[in-house]
Amino acid sequence: MSADKKEEAGPPVLTLRVQTPRGLWSMDEPKDADKRPQYAISTKIQQVINDARSVFKFVEEDSKYTLLLGKEVLVPERPLASYHLPDGTLLILSVQGGNA
Repeated sequence: MSADKKEEAGPPVLTLRVQTPRGLWSMDEPKDADKRPQYAISTKIQQVINDARSVFKFVEEDSKYTLLLGKEVLVPERPLASYHLPDGTLLILSVQGGNA
């Protein structure tokens, strides 16, 4: 049994939608995205931020990126599971500073 298999069927998967200053990231937008916002619930919030930055080519390292659920700032070190998000939840990628 490989180390990445915790359960027989694997960890539950969550599909998200992420609104960024450059557009919506979803299972079908943008059309040319190289990855989709579908994650094992054990995935850290930081990974979602990194992937959204990659899809929309946010390269500014001096900017502070946060992921929001409504007005709540999601803690980058916490896993998605800790927020009990329903499938299809819309999160907002906020960019502070820089020129995004």
